[in-house]
Amino acid sequence: MENNRMGEFLAALRKSKGYTQQEVADTLGVSNKTVSSWETGASCPDISMLPVLAELYGVTCDEIIHGRRLGAEETPSPSKRKKATERLLQRQKTNLFTLSWIAGGLAGLAFLLTSIVGYAALKSLLAFFLGLIFHAASVITAVTCIRRFQAGDPWESEPALRFSLSLDKALFWLVFANIAVFGFDLPHAFVPAEAGLLFEGETLLLQLLFALGAAALTFLIGYPVLLRVQKKRLLAAVDRASDEQSGAFTALMRQNTLSVWRAKRIPLLIVLPFAVLLALSLIFLAIPASSETDVVLQTTYTFTFRERATLSQNSPFENGEYTLVSEEQPESENETGKFEAVYLFPSFPEEWLGYYRTQETADGTLVTIYKYRAASEEGNIAEFYAYDYRWQGELKYIEVSETGREGELYVEAAFGPSLFEQDDFTNTILFLSLGGAFGALALLSFAVTIPLYLRKERKFRKTL
Repeated sequence: MENNRMGEFLAALRKSKGYTQQEVADTLGVSNKTVSSWETGASCPDISMLPVLAELYGVTCDEIIHGRRLGAEETPSPSKRKKATERLLQRQKTNLFTLSWIAGGLAGLAFLLTSIVGYAALKSLLAFFLGLIFHAASVITAVTCIRRFQAGDPWESEPALRFSLSLDKALFWLVFANIAVFGFDLPHAFVPAEAGLLFEGETLLLQLLFALGAAALTFLIGYPVLLRVQKKRLLAAVDRASDEQSGAFTALMRQNTLSVWRAKRIPLLIVLPFAVLLALSLIFLAIPASSETDVVLQTTYTFTFRERATLSQNSPFENGEYTLVSEEQPESENETGKFEAVYLFPSFPEEWLGYYRTQETADGTLVTIYKYRAASEEGNIAEFYAYDYRWQGELKYIEVSETGREGELYVEAAFGPSLFEQDDFTNTILFLSLGGAFGALALLSFAVTIPLYLRKERKFRKTL
């Protein structure tokens, strides 16, 4: 009923001035459909439009709200005018809440469509463009509708000014959410038209990294812009504020100034050192994981040993031609340990060079291995040569036990890492150490930069 009375009053005022709906719409920066909806009572003007409409038609805001001319005795008191303004402001807050849900729902729908079509139907390129349509609809809806809220002069009350600032924040966060979701959907655009992304851990991690990158870039660029826009709005409000309002407006201005200061210091002082150190630690931790070689710290081998028996070999000693050059001998029959043996290969297979300790000479290739001697608890000695290429690393331990059969011993020995694994093992330890060190530095940076930032912020607060 109130909307109909207000609409009829606005229509009468427009006709009395000789304006068409299109002319009023052009003056206010809205569509003629919006003006028509006001006059039919389907909707009411935003609170920010009231001063503009009042000036255009030569009436007061109170008369527009009541939908008729007011006599001197009917002029509402300041308290009634405040309550009427608060009711309209609350209505605009409800409209903003509804708008945010609609725009956010469109972004969510873009995410769902892209995921369903891209993962289930395996049409990633089609999924990407479907999602892009809804992302565009979400952003256009938010920008178009929120601009309607922002039309007119700055408001002259603290609640209305706060609401004006919340409009800027709502627009920023809606755009931020759309870009973050768009970043998550973006990998679908790089898949062939007739293919789709696989719903698996590596793919989801890649999409998450895209989303985080898009969100971080949007925030670093968009948040300072948001603060600058709000600063202009606050300056305009402070300039026209009454003495009664100036204190509250100045407090809002100080909050904005502090937010601008934080936006400049926090990324450089806290976020940047942590992000750089964390990125370095992740890089160094990821390098060993990308290696195709499995690094084994030690591998245990067991075999039974008999006198004059030959152990099976997995080495160039099986079929190659070689001669014994030198061999260390134990000082006594009961001495245990390892003893160096050197063999000469006239033609050592090239594919085995990285698996043995070798030295090239004019006569051929010298290959050094070890002979191991270990004793059982009963004192029997097991002696074997480490011909197998997997036994060319460090001997971790060796144990000998009796099998119960005469002249037969059970040997258990652990080697590792072997020679061909040692380079990878060394690099793995190096990268893990560097990754852990940079990760620790990233955490330590918080302990250093946060107290430093808080000290600087306290000093800056004193200047406000």
